[in-house]
Amino acid sequence: MEKILITGATGNVGLATLKYLGEKNLPGVELLAAVRDEKRAHHDIGAGHCQFIPFEFDEPSTYADALEGVTKILLVRPHQLSDVSKYIYPFLDEAARSGVKQIVFLSVIGAERNKLLPHYKIENYLLNLGISYTFVRPCFFMQNFTTISREEILEHNKVYIPAGNTPVNYIDVRDVAEVMGRVLTEPGHENMTYEITGSQTMTYYELVGILSSVLDREIRYPRPSTLMFVRQKIGEKKPLAFVKVMSLLYSGARNGKMNVVTEDFKRLTGRNPIDFKTFANEYKQKWIKQEKK
Repeated sequence: MEKILITGATGNVGLATLKYLGEKNLPGVELLAAVRDEKRAHHDIGAGHCQFIPFEFDEPSTYADALEGVTKILLVRPHQLSDVSKYIYPFLDEAARSGVKQIVFLSVIGAERNKLLPHYKIENYLLNLGISYTFVRPCFFMQNFTTISREEILEHNKVYIPAGNTPVNYIDVRDVAEVMGRVLTEPGHENMTYEITGSQTMTYYELVGILSSVLDREIRYPRPSTLMFVRQKIGEKKPLAFVKVMSLLYSGARNGKMNVVTEDFKRLTGRNPIDFKTFANEYKQKWIKQEKK
């Protein structure tokens, strides 16, 4: 019996991974959703996919119950927790002590080259933890356009990201979830690193061009500087830690770190990743104002 703990269970990747594995209904696999708010989890995840377990990275008292009998973990770092030595390392130490066999970490492309990223620090800690790891390093998520950038598109018809004019790569979270589900339940992924990308790179001008075509209205890319981006996000009361990490990631993109295409996704799944136009058509209602009744 494999007992798999999914952290970040109500977030993009955690939720999609739970749904992927829940639909597979694999024999001998028990799913645990680590959640802060069980009521919200029931709404977001629904019943039947998994068992809910109260858990918070910043509450060590929740670790023991969440880890009881767990053999594998999907580790998703909450974006608001940038001090990984305080909030993530103690959990990893407890996981090692409790007998966890494998930790699959949601990292990011280029993490191994950027010591300022919390992903870099977590990867290095896992390398020295003494248990099996798997690093899944995706490029940017297409669903960022339906979450982080949704209001800007919906209300202001723009994508406000300081990534310059360098091509970047986006992947659908549903594709990332399939990879997560496979490396958590199939053999042979221990101590491996996978860089997961879409099948092509595009500039933000090309990306907003696709959005404009799908939505039948102009979506602009003002190409802000990093300073302009930081000022706007701080003005919007976004958490400072989140703004810092996003600025680092977009700076990397501007410098070509996301201008990459790999074959890892196809090798792992046997199919091509979802393309951006398909994603935009499937999610177009997210960027269309609903008439009030």
